[in-house]
Amino acid sequence: MKYFLLLTLMILFSVSCKEKEPDNPVTDTKDDLTIKTGIITQSFVGNGVQWGGYDVLQTWTGSPTLSDADWNTLYERVRFMRPPLVRLMIDQGWNYIVDGKYDPSKSDAVLIKILDFCEAEGISVMIGEWGHQGGTTIDQAWLENSAKFLEYLLNTKNYTCIRYFNMVNEPNGDWSSMNGNYSLWKTLIEQFHAKLTAKGIASRVKIIGPDVAVWDANLTSWVVNTNLDLGEKVGAYDIHTYPSETEVRDGSYKNMVKAYKNAAPSSKEMLMGELGFKYPSGSTLGIENTKRISKDPFAGDDSNMFTYDAFYGIDMADALIQNMLAGYAGSLLWDLDDAMYNIGGGGSTKLKRWGFWNILGTEKFENAADENIRPWFYTMSLICRYFPKGTKIFEVTLPDKKGLRAIAGEKDGKYTIAIVNSNFVSYDINLKMENGATLTSVDSYKFVSGTGAAFTGKTDANGFALPEETNITIDFKSGSAKKINISGQTFLLFTNID
Repeated sequence: MKYFLLLTLMILFSVSCKEKEPDNPVTDTKDDLTIKTGIITQSFVGNGVQWGGYDVLQTWTGSPTLSDADWNTLYERVRFMRPPLVRLMIDQGWNYIVDGKYDPSKSDAVLIKILDFCEAEGISVMIGEWGHQGGTTIDQAWLENSAKFLEYLLNTKNYTCIRYFNMVNEPNGDWSSMNGNYSLWKTLIEQFHAKLTAKGIASRVKIIGPDVAVWDANLTSWVVNTNLDLGEKVGAYDIHTYPSETEVRDGSYKNMVKAYKNAAPSSKEMLMGELGFKYPSGSTLGIENTKRISKDPFAGDDSNMFTYDAFYGIDMADALIQNMLAGYAGSLLWDLDDAMYNIGGGGSTKLKRWGFWNILGTEKFENAADENIRPWFYTMSLICRYFPKGTKIFEVTLPDKKGLRAIAGEKDGKYTIAIVNSNFVSYDINLKMENGATLTSVDSYKFVSGTGAAFTGKTDANGFALPEETNITIDFKSGSAKKINISGQTFLLFTNID
């Protein structure tokens, strides 16, 4: 009998406990990916791309400009990408000196067509000189012409899209016209700013610097000294990075670029002026890249041949998201089009292969298929398009899972969430949003890297990304989560931004 009573009591106790369980039981949070209410960047400038160049078109094709068909193809693709920011670099020989005399009409064939497009599309522009003239001094005639050309673009051509001026590319490098001479670069900035002030245009464009190329955190002195020595003469800051896949996939890249963001004044925008990947010469990818270059008669030594591979779209998404998590107000992808820059000068057909395509594949490079969109355009176009200028970028807490990164932004009450898994294993995650928002009319995109150029991801006839699903509702209220399985080498994007 006593055993019967004991069994009865145990059953009653069990039922009682079940009745007291909460409606929404607490679950293990180790797989939570949570979009916080804290803001990393209050007013995002936007991710974009390096455009311009095409300085050897006359030699290559007999024409100083691209065909109307090629321009229209470029415009259509960039219009889909909708980059909030574009970087255009100039040179006196390309743009405003003809037979030793100042003549800005030199730019009509290429630069002005790109600037007209940017002006019409509302794309902000960073423009600047590749290098200075004068060696260890500053050629004052060149300096005056450079400032005069900027004045021409602002006052005569009336461009309002030009927001930044970048005086000398990567001045810390021995490949630069500055040859790493910080003192010379500082003097150049001071003199250029004085020219802009005298012309009454200093307030209309921000000088951006120091534009140094970095591979580790050992060059922050360029950023610190720029602030100390130049103060308000420099209105925004930027660096260039070309990481390896290892440091991006393990997440250490973010810590490196964060050191430069922290070295810059918090009151000013910090941009990534160039972003791409370079691989150590002895690494598996480095050896393969060299092998591919040697087999391509049109690839110069400064090329990334993995722009043809789908995994590059994953790695670039990972790096771009890490820049956003580190507080960068925008990043510029290197670069749009193989046909923009050659190696060796003159009419050399050795290209800097870094682009989304080669617009002259048919006309000059014996490969019509090279004009097609490459896989990494899928992920990059979406991150540019759906994080528009003025977006608030939110803090994100991530599960401890290798290669998993995410970023989220909001503009005018609409949201974009991007998630990437650059590892090779699948993860189950619980996507949460701390503010408890309910997102309606959401489109979801999915890109899964395969072997070589193969990937899974919907595209239209032009090669532009299409959503996997449309008109989704994602309810984050009361701590609710969207359960997601993200396979290895996968990029996801959710957005209700138009």
